[in-house]
Amino acid sequence: MSFLSNPRRGGRHDAEPEIPATTRTQATDLPKEAPSTLLYISRLKPESSLTVWGNEIIHVLRPLKLDALVNIDLPRPHPGDHNYDRWKFWTLVVASWLFNQIEAALQLKVKAHSNDLTYADEIFSTIRLLSLHNHSKFVASALKRWEEMNRDHFATPADFILAYQNQFNSLKTEGHDPSCDYALRRLLQELHGEVLKVPFIEEEVKNLGRPMDYQLFVYYCKVLVNECRKPSVSLAEYNAMGVDGGATSQSQSSGRDISYRGWRRSTKGHGPAWE
Repeated sequence: MSFLSNPRRGGRHDAEPEIPATTRTQATDLPKEAPSTLLYISRLKPESSLTVWGNEIIHVLRPLKLDALVNIDLPRPHPGDHNYDRWKFWTLVVASWLFNQIEAALQLKVKAHSNDLTYADEIFSTIRLLSLHNHSKFVASALKRWEEMNRDHFATPADFILAYQNQFNSLKTEGHDPSCDYALRRLLQELHGEVLKVPFIEEEVKNLGRPMDYQLFVYYCKVLVNECRKPSVSLAEYNAMGVDGGATSQSQSSGRDISYRGWRRSTKGHGPAWE
């Protein structure tokens, strides 16, 4: 279920037409009524990510088979459904728990929005609706932070690469990540003249023969971090050798193949690039 894309379903459960027994509802596969303590997560605040909060809600509910209760794409059971009482028990439990996963100011907004909010799906949907404006500001701020990141703000190139990648991942979580091709190109530009493998990676990328994707972006970030953390030739020595001359020989003589194709042929290349 996509937390930010589901439209709100109107109407109350007791006003809906009877649902055939074969139709999947929010009551399907619910556990038996029993005392249960749901894990608490970080409360949703104006400066929080609505996407991350919503995903954490699902991650708490799913192992208990309660995530269907907040899925507004699934119909509620009719009062005549043999699982209706079980659904009624759990939706009230989850609704109360949801209300406690948001900050006090948002709780007041939810109460003011409607006096007729009782069940988990409608409370979940209302929280999302009332948080969309703050979420838009959160995403805009996250994108601005990523766009303004540069090498000068960090003590080491490795610190910069990791922070840059983490911020990119945050945007990816929100579904607002820039293209991986642009992200890598910008990263390499910031590291030019400091990390010796940059020109080799630039040349590698030009001849990949495939689009730049997230796996490749993560792989090259890892290559750059590893390069920053181990001894290498000095920049003066590198300039003295020349990019097209001794530098290539140095890379080859060291026995290290930085290419993605070389990595795929290696033992480590048998798994995902981030392993």
